[in-house]
Amino acid sequence: MTEKELRKLNRYQLLELLMMQTEQNQQLRQEIEHLREQQMRLEEMGSVAEASLLLNGVFEAAQKAADDYLSEARNRAQRIVERARLEAELFNETATVETKDET
Repeated sequence: MTEKELRKLNRYQLLELLMMQTEQNQQLRQEIEHLREQQMRLEEMGSVAEASLLLNGVFEAAQKAADDYLSEARNRAQRIVERARLEAELFNETATVETKDET
């Protein structure tokens, strides 16, 4: 609306125009507030997603460490069993030789 058109309006029309502008201003403020709240939620979701990714990395590292530990424990157990088997064989051979020598 031009300035010339505004000058032609009476007080009632000007007041009505002012009220419409005020109402529109209020609606825009509410929309801005709503958008700010949404932005904050999105930022929080981003933070949660980042935290989730970090935790996922921590869990992956923990799982790898657990797998490595378990693998090493199995290897040690296998070496212990093998050593015990060899010692048992050696003991049996020694016992057999001693038994033959006694006869």
